[in-house]
Amino acid sequence: VKALEIKAMGLSFAAPIARVSADAAREAALEELGEALRLARAEGRLIQKLPLERIETEHLVRDRIATDPDEMAALVESLRARGQQSPIEVVALGPDRYGLISGWRRLTALRQLLAETGDAAKFGSVLALLRKPDQASDAYVAMVEENEIRVGLSFYERARIAAKAVEAGVYSDDRSALRALFAAASRAKRSKIGSFLTVVRALDGALRFPE
Repeated sequence: VKALEIKAMGLSFAAPIARVSADAAREAALEELGEALRLARAEGRLIQKLPLERIETEHLVRDRIATDPDEMAALVESLRARGQQSPIEVVALGPDRYGLISGWRRLTALRQLLAETGDAAKFGSVLALLRKPDQASDAYVAMVEENEIRVGLSFYERARIAAKAVEAGVYSDDRSALRALFAAASRAKRSKIGSFLTVVRALDGALRFPE
């Protein structure tokens, strides 16, 4: 009888210990997941859904002067049919405020669809990666690289963003701006971009078709 009592006591204590172990393992797993999410957000690897009205497009001087109407129409129809496939890039400016780094065309197309349809549930937000550029120059480089890959800029537009970055004090001179913004370009290509700087500074705002 005593052996049975001891055995029963052992069983009665086994369940709580098992539950404590399971709870501890579950809590550790949740903490690990939470830390992974925190790290992904901090490193800009976590895609977030942000309201369109929270994004400030004029955070940087944009390099793209004009957009091709046909290309924009195709992008609008793609977003209408399939939704947003690639996130934009933003930087935090304050509580619930974000500055656009790259993705101007996608953001513009979504705003057009929202105004056209009034469907805030479908087009009232944008998928975004939250970046943390250490310096303003990092944000400009990210914007230029994204447009160089997706939609080639004209030489005038390339020179214009270099000139605007120098005017804003992001770079000390034209040479520094060209070498930083177009680091992947050949020396000959950077030289050609630089040759447009005089034209940009003389005629920016006056040309009908600067691109």
